[in-house]
Amino acid sequence: MDTIRQPRPKIGTFDKLRQASEFTVAGVEDSIPLRVLVQIFVFISIGAMDSVASSNNSIWAIPLSAIAAVWAWYARRTRNILVKLFIAIAMIAMLVIFLNDIVRQTEETRLLLARLLIQLQVLHSFDLPHRKDLGYSIVIGLILMALAATLSQTMIFALWLMAFLLVGLPILLLDHRSRLGVKTVGFEPEKIGVSLLPLSGLLAIVLVLGLTIFAFLPRLPGFQLRNFPVSVNLSVQRQIPKGGILSRQQQQQQGKNGNGNGNGGTGTGGTSNGDSDTLPPLFAPEIDTASSDAKQLNKKRKPELMMRVRSQAELFWRVMAYDQFTGKGWRISRNDPQQIRTVKRNPLNYEFSLPIPTYISIDAPKQSIKPLASQEVVQTYTIVSPNFPNLIPAAAVPNQIFFPSEELDIDQEGMLRGPGALPEDLTYTVISNVVERNPKLLRQSSGEYPRSIRNYYLQVPANLSPRVQETALSFLASARDAQGKPIALDNNYDRVVQIAQSLKQNYAIKPLGFDESKGDLVSQFVEGGGGEESHFVSTMAIMLRSLGIPSRYVVGFASGKFNPFTGLYEVQNIDTQSMVEVFFPPYGWLAFDPVPNRPIFPPSIENNRTFGAVQTFWSWIAQFLPSSVNNFFNWLFDSIGKFVGGVINWLAEMGWIGIAFGLAIAFGFGIGGWALWQFIIWWWQRQRLQQMPIPQRTYRQMLQWLSEQGKPKSPHQTPQEYVESLSDRLSDRQAAAIAQITQIYQDWRYGNRAISYDVSAELKRLLTQLKSKV
Repeated sequence: MDTIRQPRPKIGTFDKLRQASEFTVAGVEDSIPLRVLVQIFVFISIGAMDSVASSNNSIWAIPLSAIAAVWAWYARRTRNILVKLFIAIAMIAMLVIFLNDIVRQTEETRLLLARLLIQLQVLHSFDLPHRKDLGYSIVIGLILMALAATLSQTMIFALWLMAFLLVGLPILLLDHRSRLGVKTVGFEPEKIGVSLLPLSGLLAIVLVLGLTIFAFLPRLPGFQLRNFPVSVNLSVQRQIPKGGILSRQQQQQQGKNGNGNGNGGTGTGGTSNGDSDTLPPLFAPEIDTASSDAKQLNKKRKPELMMRVRSQAELFWRVMAYDQFTGKGWRISRNDPQQIRTVKRNPLNYEFSLPIPTYISIDAPKQSIKPLASQEVVQTYTIVSPNFPNLIPAAAVPNQIFFPSEELDIDQEGMLRGPGALPEDLTYTVISNVVERNPKLLRQSSGEYPRSIRNYYLQVPANLSPRVQETALSFLASARDAQGKPIALDNNYDRVVQIAQSLKQNYAIKPLGFDESKGDLVSQFVEGGGGEESHFVSTMAIMLRSLGIPSRYVVGFASGKFNPFTGLYEVQNIDTQSMVEVFFPPYGWLAFDPVPNRPIFPPSIENNRTFGAVQTFWSWIAQFLPSSVNNFFNWLFDSIGKFVGGVINWLAEMGWIGIAFGLAIAFGFGIGGWALWQFIIWWWQRQRLQQMPIPQRTYRQMLQWLSEQGKPKSPHQTPQEYVESLSDRLSDRQAAAIAQITQIYQDWRYGNRAISYDVSAELKRLLTQLKSKV
């Protein structure tokens, strides 16, 4: 007899939505401590992002996210279909706005991404029923902190990172307890299952291990992607005529009118009220290094951070170069607008391709000399001071610059000038070609110079004292070899080095007391036995010109103080320096520093900063150690270096046999080191196992035995998930023993079960039962 099917009653759309909203969601996360800590975790990441990016997302995102989290707690057991629908629509709208901002380049890409993530997090906070939903919030917090780390340039970020870590550790613990199915009701340590002391110890271990890894992490010459940082939200517009340099009056007027970038000061740097100069009077078309006014301004100048630089190498950040000596200072002789070249940027991005200097490509002597090795060095500059002229610092010979303006000016010395003052927080990137200082090749440089060099860089004052050239020749005649015997300097490179060293050794830094009626600055420097730091540079340049060696006077910034925690060079106004650049055909210009207490050769690509953090840290420690201890460590490191270098040279001299022998030695050391490391791990685990409580020790022994049997526990598995995965791979007797050992361990670890004699005896019996073959 067939069964007659009764028709089912029809259910309307409204009834379906009502039933869905009343549906109880399985696996709901009820832990209030975990939810609260996750929200604090996200709040910290939003605050860190706002702190380093000078944004204000936290003003609205943090309170709104907190309100959403409270709503999500009360609505965690409902399906929230309508809420999910509105959240999805809003997320799509935020994505469309983000893509539109990316195309229009309204702001720096990382800031746009951070804003999108914050918006998505706030929307997501309205629906957090499961543990995995809280996990999405944790991931967003991690990404925001990573973005903040890439933007951070100060140590303030370290405070946010510490808070992030302090909250992150208990979150990992509570998340693990949730995976085990252990409920966490309150915030008390005993209810969570661990006291504050283990957490403090874990925090200390993480900090020490993290700082150690950070210190020894090599700073590789990175920037593998050619997507360089540029302040796309700041645009430097044309404010001055072509090739102009902002004067003090122009910047002051801009500051009063509130237009331009609001910079008050001068093309030489300065404040809006003109009471004191931020920068010394070095950055102008003509500078007077002999006047007492310039000296007084230098003395009044207070240390002030000017810019931060991220660079692949420690270099001298050049700003201006001068070719004509005026007798008491220097000037740029080719500064007419007709002699200034203006370049336009790529219309598709912010890249400027800079022209090759004409003094290298035109009229250069044809010589078959091996070229110097060179390296592209990427530098990213962030202007910090609001009092910065329109002059653009860049290292060596810039090939490309990524700068937020429509055009740039380049003078005949290859120096870059913006169309307006550089605003505060401006970021731009320069790619420079830096040649390696190779004395062997530089000694082969010819003394024949192209016309473009002879016409401008060999000029000396008509009233120059004959004693200047005589002193330069006496310096060359005083050259001695390592045995103290006189040597004849037959190349310009050795002559330049000898003059720089002689100036350092024979003249002192002291007030000059310049008197214009007594002749030029250099003559009075030589007669008086010394002068200011800039006078050493002028004297060397004129001495070289008197010997027929082209030279010029350059000013800029020293590399600054390297911060190993941020990886940035922090450059202050007191880091302004002047140097001598000497022309060596066909290689171009190389810098020398004749000022006492400064190295002759400025830092360049020869100075390896791969392990700069360790070097800086050791230099900091060395200043507190006695000289005898420093000497011992210096001797130790030097001996190790010489031994390793000697072995490498010895093997290289043996040819292929040496290479094979070296590989065999390296292989032997590798095998021996690996064996020693395995023994240390085995011994350490053995000692650690003996010190563990009996439930933890038994559980570890069980895991070790099962791993030896080819059944290891995956890191992502909870103990209960691991037990379930073994149910069909072992005998019933062994599976029961594993389940009981695991349950006793969990009760002790998370349930505060006391360890009695009966429990210890039971665990030993179960472990024996597990390992028995019956």
